[in-house]
Amino acid sequence: MVLTSRPANLRAHIRFKRTPVICLVVMSEQKYRPNTDLLRPAEGSKCEPRMVRDPYPRVIDWGMPEDVNAGDFTFSVLEAALGAGATEIQLTPLDTLGEVNVHFRIGSDFIGQKPLTQIQFGYIAILLAHIATLSRYDREPPNSIRYFHTPDHRPYYVRFSKTRVGDHATAILIRLFMAKEGMESATQSP
Repeated sequence: MVLTSRPANLRAHIRFKRTPVICLVVMSEQKYRPNTDLLRPAEGSKCEPRMVRDPYPRVIDWGMPEDVNAGDFTFSVLEAALGAGATEIQLTPLDTLGEVNVHFRIGSDFIGQKPLTQIQFGYIAILLAHIATLSRYDREPPNSIRYFHTPDHRPYYVRFSKTRVGDHATAILIRLFMAKEGMESATQSP
């Protein structure tokens, strides 16, 4: 910006100079995995989802106290699905109702669960980027998969994708994979 004044009327005129701005973004290769031990509190889970079976398992309460951290809630949802025998979780935000529909895929059926609030959905959406194993076109070596452990010490890993559902709404599809017997864990047990 350049200020010039004209002596006749002493008014200041502002003249802007346009200069191009060049922004270089350089990303380095990520060689170290995030520390997943920090995702869960050391004292154990504060979330305790309650389930009923009629005939399929259904979550009737996510059991989320006010002082829960995002990682604790996210893992309790994932492990509730694993405990119900689900292989996928479908999360569909409903803008008109201000909630998020939850469906567990058990066998070939998607079974409706108690909806999540938008804040609960936000916890899961943010953490998925940190805990999910990236999808690749080729097969991954076992050390590139991020394993986690259920409370009964069964290793599993997570992948997710965006998908469209019947009414053209966008949903998040979380895939749950149990580790094969004899596989070493890439991360430490939480």
